[in-house]
Amino acid sequence: MTATERLNRALCKRSAHHFIFGVDMPDDRVHFVYTKDEHDKDSPKKPFPDILYLRVMLDLYLVGGRLQKPEECVYVSQWGLKPRELIRLYETGLLAVEKSRQVLVTWLTLAYCLWTAKFFEHRLVLVQSKREEDVKKLVCSKEDELDSARLSFMENNLPEYMKSLTTATKCNMYFDSGSHIWGIPQGGSIIRSHTPSLLFADEAAFQPEFEDAYTASLPAVRGGGQAIFVSTPELGAFQEIVEAKVK
Repeated sequence: MTATERLNRALCKRSAHHFIFGVDMPDDRVHFVYTKDEHDKDSPKKPFPDILYLRVMLDLYLVGGRLQKPEECVYVSQWGLKPRELIRLYETGLLAVEKSRQVLVTWLTLAYCLWTAKFFEHRLVLVQSKREEDVKKLVCSKEDELDSARLSFMENNLPEYMKSLTTATKCNMYFDSGSHIWGIPQGGSIIRSHTPSLLFADEAAFQPEFEDAYTASLPAVRGGGQAIFVSTPELGAFQEIVEAKVK
């Protein structure tokens, strides 16, 4: 590993913003994380776009993970939010995000999950969707098809010196940090049986058993973990959490 590669790796370990959005160098920006766009026949592999609202979302994830204090959120401040508005998030570790389609929030959240697993030791990251077939497309299909799912695609397309995946199986990714990303179907049973460091529920409003998963996640979150619930709008338990007034 060259001196520049060691520097880049150290910068990415220190900052999720560097890892996901890239590092400015004297001649150009160095990109690490790539997404894929199945609708673009000519250039399906793209550097993660540097857009302010995605930077703001990442600031919120870092606050929810108690990895960044509210007053340290540069992009949140640019968006017009005040540090005091993030205190509740810092205290609870819970964040529910209502989104539109095609705005890269799922990609961003998965990239944050990847950064967490790569650069922090012995983390259990649970990625949840309605069915195993759905979550397999988010995490990993199998070891010899890493480009087919989103998380394994991001890991597989990192520079060689940035890769740290040791084993990949259906819905599972293991890293040399001792951390594990595990894709699970809806419901609370697996969450209750383990102690996740980070839970990400994708399209939570369309999981009939979401409320059970939410309840099951609370002990781990209160113990220092983090939960991120993301979905397009739909009436139900997820919508009630989004609209709940902070007490």
